[in-house]
Amino acid sequence: MFRRTAVAAMAAVAMSLAACSGEASQDQEEQDKLEEEVGAYSMEQATELPDGLIKEIQEKGVLVVGSKFDQPLIGQKNTATGKIEGFDAEMGRLLAQRIFGTVDEEGDDANLQFVETTSQNRETYINDGTVDVVIASYSMYPDRLEKFDFAGPYFQTGQNVMVAADNTDINSVADLAGKDVCIAEGSGSIENLQLENPEAKITPLVDYAACAEALENGQTDAVSTDETILYGFTVDKPDAFRVLDSANIFTDEPYGVGMKLGEADARMFVNDMIEEATANGDWQKAFDLTFGAAGMPAPAELPVPNRY
Repeated sequence: MFRRTAVAAMAAVAMSLAACSGEASQDQEEQDKLEEEVGAYSMEQATELPDGLIKEIQEKGVLVVGSKFDQPLIGQKNTATGKIEGFDAEMGRLLAQRIFGTVDEEGDDANLQFVETTSQNRETYINDGTVDVVIASYSMYPDRLEKFDFAGPYFQTGQNVMVAADNTDINSVADLAGKDVCIAEGSGSIENLQLENPEAKITPLVDYAACAEALENGQTDAVSTDETILYGFTVDKPDAFRVLDSANIFTDEPYGVGMKLGEADARMFVNDMIEEATANGDWQKAFDLTFGAAGMPAPAELPVPNRY
C-alpha cells in the first residue's frame, strides 16, 4: 500500500512539475513575443562619463541595482527564468546600456546585476555600497533628498488602497477608520496614511507580497501603497483584489533613482539618461513591456527630471 501511495504521489508531483514547466515555457514565449513586438531600446552609450560613481561603475565593469523582487510590473523575479521583470528593472537596463553600450546579465562577463532590495534595507544598501543605485519604487520625498542624491522622477504615481474583491465596506480612504491596513515595513506609505486617516490601524509586514497574502487570507482589511504596486497584484489575481478608484489617490509619489549623497554628477548623468529615454521612445517601450502589457493606460505626460 505504501509503495503504491508513494508511486502515485511521485507521479502527481511529476505531472505538477511538467504542468509548471509548460506554463513557464508558455509565459516565456509570450514574453519573447512581446519584446519582439515592442522592439529593442535605442539608448546609446554615453560618449563621456563623469568622475565619481558612474566612472567607478564603468571601471569595475558592472552596475549593481537594488530592485524589488516581489512587485509585479515594477520589480519581480521570474522564478522560471531568474530574470527580474518590471518597469524599474527596465530603467536599470537602460542605465546599464547608457554606461556600457550593451546589457549582459548572465555569466562572468555580466555588466548588470540586480540585488533584492526592500523598503526596509534600501537606504542601508546605498550607504554600505551593497548596491550602486536603488531603483525600487523609491519616492523622492523632500526629507530623503537631504540624505541621498536622487535622479528623476522617472515615473509619477500616488498612494491608493487595495481591498478584497468582494469587500463592499471600504470605498474611500475615509472608510479605513478603525480598519486594519497592511503596509510594508520602512515604507513612507505608513506616515502618509497616518496623516490622511489617523484612525486607520496600520500593521507593518516585511513587504507588499506579504501584505497581499494577508489580505487574501482575511488577516487584514486593506493594503495601502503606490497604485502601481497595488495594480500589479490585481493583474495576477483580479478575482481576489480590488483597487479603489483613482480619485482616492492622496499623495504624489515621484519615483527616483537613489544613490549616495554627494553624487551630484551621477545624478545629472542619470537625469540625462531619463530625458533621453523619454525623447527617443525607450521610456514608452519600457512601459509597453510592463504596465502597458497589463492594460494600464499610458500617462498623459511623461516624467520630467527634477534637476535640483
